[in-house]
Amino acid sequence: MRKSSIILINTFIFSVALWVYINMNLSYTHVINVPLKVKSSVNQGVSNDIPEKVEITLKGRGWSILTLTAAKNLEIYLDLSAYKKDAKIDLAQSIPELLNLPPDLAVIGVNPSYLDISLDNVVTRMVKVRNNTGITLMDGYTLIGTAKLTPDSVSVTGANSIVSKLKYVNTESVTFRDINAGITRLVKISDTLGNSVRIDPKIVSVTYRVELSAEKTFDDISVDVYGVPPDKEVLIIPPMISISLRGGVEVLSKLNPNEIKVSVNFKAIENDEQGYIEPTIELSNELSLIKSEPQRFQYIIKKKAAEN
Repeated sequence: MRKSSIILINTFIFSVALWVYINMNLSYTHVINVPLKVKSSVNQGVSNDIPEKVEITLKGRGWSILTLTAAKNLEIYLDLSAYKKDAKIDLAQSIPELLNLPPDLAVIGVNPSYLDISLDNVVTRMVKVRNNTGITLMDGYTLIGTAKLTPDSVSVTGANSIVSKLKYVNTESVTFRDINAGITRLVKISDTLGNSVRIDPKIVSVTYRVELSAEKTFDDISVDVYGVPPDKEVLIIPPMISISLRGGVEVLSKLNPNEIKVSVNFKAIENDEQGYIEPTIELSNELSLIKSEPQRFQYIIKKKAAEN
C-alpha cells in the first residue's frame, strides 16, 4: 500500500473520530421507554392497572444518553411493600434516583408523571387456561377431538378485586401450520394483566392429536325410544339407521357400532304434528357425521295389553 494511501486512511479515521467526539459531547433530547416492575407485600397487592412501561424524556450529553440506553436490564423497580394504604407516587421526582442517572442527564418529561396505587388483600386461586392457539392440517389429515392443555389451570396471585373476577387466562395466540401428525408444543400464558398479578406456571403445553382422515359407514344401528310410559310401546319404522362418519383412521377402526347412540324422546313423538320424527345421534368429539339414512322415521304408538 502506498504511503499516500495510508495517510489518507488515517486522516479519514481521525476525522470520523473527531466528528464522533464533538457530536457526542453535544447536548441532545432523547425519549426512552423503560419497563416498570412493581413489588408489593405478601399480604397486599395492587388492584388497579399499572403501566408496563414509563416514557421518559432526557436531556444531556450524547455520551451519557448512549451509555444509559445501551445498559442491559434497564428498568424502573418500585418496592411497594412498605405501603399500607392507597398512595400517589410522583414518578417525575423519583426517576433520577430510580434509574441512578448521572448528574449531566436531566429528566424533562415523564409519562405518566404520577402513579395512583390502589391496594387490596392478596389472594391465590386456580384459574382455567383457555387455548388461544390454532392448527392447520395438510390435505388428507384430520384433527381428533380438541386440543389438550397441560396443566389446564394455573395459579394466579394478586389483589382480590382482580383475581376474584378472573374466569380464565389465555395462552398466547399462535398457529401451527401444515401439520400431518400429533404435536405437543410449549406456549406462554398471555401477559395481559401486567404488574397486577403473578401467574405460575407461565408456560403450558398444548397437544393436538392428528391422524389420516377416513370415512366409514355403519349399517343397522338400532333406534331407541326413551321416556315411554309403562302402559305404551313405540315401534319405529324402519327400526334401523345407517350412519356415515368421518374421523381418524385409528379412531374409526376401533369404533364399536354399539357406541353409536341413536335415540328418540317419547315427548318429541307426543308433540309431533307431521307424522315423523328425526332422531338424535350422539357422537364423541373425535367424529363428525357425514350423513344418515333415513333421516326421518315414522312411528306407531301401541297401548300395552293389560296383564292378567
